[in-house]
This record gives sequence, structure tokens and C-alpha cells, in this order.
Amino acid sequence: MKKILVISLIIAVVAFVAIFLYYRHHYAPAPSDGVTDCGEFTNFRDGEHIPLDTAKQRILLIGDSMAYSLMFRAKNYCDFNGHDLFVVSYVAATSQTFAQCDTLEYYVNQFKPTYIIFVIGANEMFAYDGKQRGKYFDKIIPQTHGIKTVWVGPPNWKEDTGINEAMMEKFGKKQFFLSKNLHYTRVEGDVAHPDRKSGAMWMDSIATWVMRDSYFPIRLNKPNVTNPIHVDFVRLVVKVPKKIVADSNLTTHDTI
Repeated sequence: MKKILVISLIIAVVAFVAIFLYYRHHYAPAPSDGVTDCGEFTNFRDGEHIPLDTAKQRILLIGDSMAYSLMFRAKNYCDFNGHDLFVVSYVAATSQTFAQCDTLEYYVNQFKPTYIIFVIGANEMFAYDGKQRGKYFDKIIPQTHGIKTVWVGPPNWKEDTGINEAMMEKFGKKQFFLSKNLHYTRVEGDVAHPDRKSGAMWMDSIATWVMRDSYFPIRLNKPNVTNPIHVDFVRLVVKVPKKIVADSNLTTHDTI
């Protein structure tokens, strides 16, 4: 009797494992390295060749105040490669801020960009729920209306509490540029913002990644000028244009 029970138990375990593996193989969601508009995930094969888009672009550089740190060198790139640049620097913004307002959509409608560089995360480097902040991007993504978008993380000055991890998990290494491992010099008296020299280095790194390693490569050949220049079409946003998600308890102590 004992032998029969042991054999029956072994058969049950084997059957369970076989059923589990069958359903996992046939019904488990496919892994994703990147996210496109409206929360739709696209699986790109490793090593897949994505042709360079050589067309003229209308580039919207938008995000927190780090967009301002990048814009001078971004303007060099756009002038050299024949693109138009529009900059929106939302002071003190976080992914939560953008998720609970229509700021991105507002400027998408205003400037009609063909390409978006979205830089965010500096104001939530030490957020207690850093690893869970991917949920806010589910509210931001639809505001791109399917426009090709790359996401740029913060220029860490200390180890963060998970915002970079959350963005990498959400977008993958071909749509998210991890900025934290670069070496920056900062604006004098400012622990967070890269100075002009480091801002240029940062933008150079982003441009190289966009052309060589991103899902949305566009022409961003390195310009032969290095001096910071004036940038037109800058919007410094200091308040939310319009709420799209009711949250009367929203508060922030961010300052970047």
C-alpha cells in the first residue's frame, strides 16, 4: 500500500510540473524590452537592425529642470543636423507630476514634434516608492500620441532609491538612457545640476546612444561647435496647465 502511495505521489508531481511548464510556455506573457505609446509593448529581437531615420525632425526636449541642462548642446545637435528643437523645462516636476496633468500632451499639440526626448527622475531620486513609480508612466505614455519617444534618467549625484530601476523595467535599455553612471561636474553651489561642460558631455552620450543603440535612431551626428548658444522656444513651466487626474491631496517638496 505504501509503495502505491509513493508511486501515485510521484505521478501527481510529474503531472503538475508538466502542466505548469506547458501553460507557462504557451500562455505566459512575452518579455518586453521596450514600451511604445498607450501602454502597448513591442518585442524586438536582439540584434535586429533598425534603420537610421535621416529625415528632418521636430524634437521636443521636455522634462524637469534637467532639460534645461541639456538644451544648449541639444541645440548644437539640431542646428548641425537640420532639426528643429523645442524645449519645455518643468521646474520641480516628477513622473507623478506629469502623470497627473496634461503638460506633455499640451506641448505635443502645440509644437507637433516628430521625436520626444523626455528627461525625468532628478526630483524623485530619493522617493520612498522609487521602485514603484513605473505606474506613473502608464499615464504619461498615452500623451505622446505614438510619437517616437526616448526616456532619459537623472544624472545621479548619489545612489537613488529605485527610479532608474523602475524606468529601466518600464522601457528597457533601448528606450531608456541610464545617465547615472556618467561622471559630472556640477554647477557651482548646486549639488544636482551638471554644469555646461558636463551637460554637453551628457547630451553627446545621449545622442550617440540614440543613433547606435536606441529603437528610434535619428540623425544626430556630433556637431563641430562646442560653445553654448542661445535656445529659442523654451518654456519654463511653473504650474500644471490642467489636471486630468483628480488628486486634491497631491503635494510635493521637490525643488529641481
